[in-house]
Amino acid sequence: MDPVLTTDGVVQRYGGRRVLGPIDLRLEAGGGLAVRGPNGAGKSTLVRVVAGREEPDEGEVRVCGRPPRETDLEFRRDVFVLDEAVFYPDLTVREHLELAAIGHGAGRGAAELVGRAVERCRLSGHADMAPGRLSKGLRQLMMLAGILVRPPARLAVLDEPERHLDGDARDLLAVLVEEARERGTAVLLATHSDALADRVCDARTDLS
Repeated sequence: MDPVLTTDGVVQRYGGRRVLGPIDLRLEAGGGLAVRGPNGAGKSTLVRVVAGREEPDEGEVRVCGRPPRETDLEFRRDVFVLDEAVFYPDLTVREHLELAAIGHGAGRGAAELVGRAVERCRLSGHADMAPGRLSKGLRQLMMLAGILVRPPARLAVLDEPERHLDGDARDLLAVLVEEARERGTAVLLATHSDALADRVCDARTDLS
C-alpha cells in the first residue's frame, strides 16, 4: 500500500531565508509521526505545506498520492487539519459543527452526530454560543470535535493541538488521536509536548 504522506527534499524559504528543510518524511495508514522542535524550527510551516496552504520552494509533497491542495474537495475529504481556525461570527458552536457534518455527508443524521460530539468534547453548556465568546481552550475543543462529525480521515494534521487545554482535555485529545489511528487514520502531530508525542505517536522527527 502506498504511504498516506511523503515529503521528498522539501525546503521552504521566506524572504530568501530557509525556514524548513530539507525534510524527508513517510507516513503510512494508521501511523503516528510527531514533529518536535523549538519555536521557529519550522513545525507550523511544515503543517501549512502538508495542508496544501503553501507550495514548497524545493522538493515534493504527496498526500494520498497527489499534491496537497486545500481547495480540492477530494483533499478535504481525505485530510483533517486541526489548527487555528477562522470562525463565522454569526454561527454558534453547534451550527459550525453541523455545517462540517453536512459537508461531509451526514445528511439527516448531522444533528445527532453533532450532539454526541458536543457532549464528548464537554461543550454542552456552550453549544449555543458563538465561538468568539469562548475561551481559547473551549475553541480548541470545538475544533477537536470536528474529527467526530466526519468520516475517518486518511490523514489528520495537528498543529500544537495541546495549546490552551487543561490536563483532562489533553487526555481527551490523546484518546481521540489514538482512536483515529485505530480506524486507520495517519497522524502528523506538530507539538511541544513530549508526553503527548510519546503517547499517541510511534515515530518522531526533530526540527532545529
